[in-house]
Amino acid sequence: MKKILIATTNKDKFKVVTYLLDRAGLSKSEYVYQSLDDINYDGPDKKEQGSIAKRAEDKAKVVKEYLKEADFEYIIGIYDGIFIKSKLQENIKEYIGKILYENYLSEGEQYAFYRAYCVIDRSGNEYKTEIDIPYVYKPKENAVLKANSYPLSQVSVPIGHNKALTDLDENEGNEYVWSYSKAELKKLIYEISQKKNKK
Repeated sequence: MKKILIATTNKDKFKVVTYLLDRAGLSKSEYVYQSLDDINYDGPDKKEQGSIAKRAEDKAKVVKEYLKEADFEYIIGIYDGIFIKSKLQENIKEYIGKILYENYLSEGEQYAFYRAYCVIDRSGNEYKTEIDIPYVYKPKENAVLKANSYPLSQVSVPIGHNKALTDLDENEGNEYVWSYSKAELKKLIYEISQKKNKK
């Protein structure tokens, strides 16, 4: 089977992104998805700079360049920012502690995760999209910071729900993200398939 590499070590991100891409048309019946952990990646870890889209692109390019001989149909870079207090912030890590422990947001305040995708195929063609997913803040006592996860899932309530992501059934949480992602991801996968069919 053909292989797709998601350029991340974040287990939560890997699970939800593979779910979304499978739904969008890169089916798990045709592709094997792998993360950087799965391949024991030991390449460079470039300092992230620029816009969210540029950071996603750089992630994919750095990994592709390092794995020149690797047999991946697609290498996918993903980068998450946060739209908070009416401003898009590229470095979400700077806000995790503030949100979880410092009352940076008021209960019920809305914000959005902003995600950029950059897909590079084996020929070096690039395909990009950006998606934002809104949430409402709900404080949680004893919130936990865990490596390679989404700590803010503990305090992020999907619009129209009353539970945070971590308290929802996994499929329910994935479906919420899919509802905001499907139009752009289907368009992205269609663009990829059109290019592939022209070869």
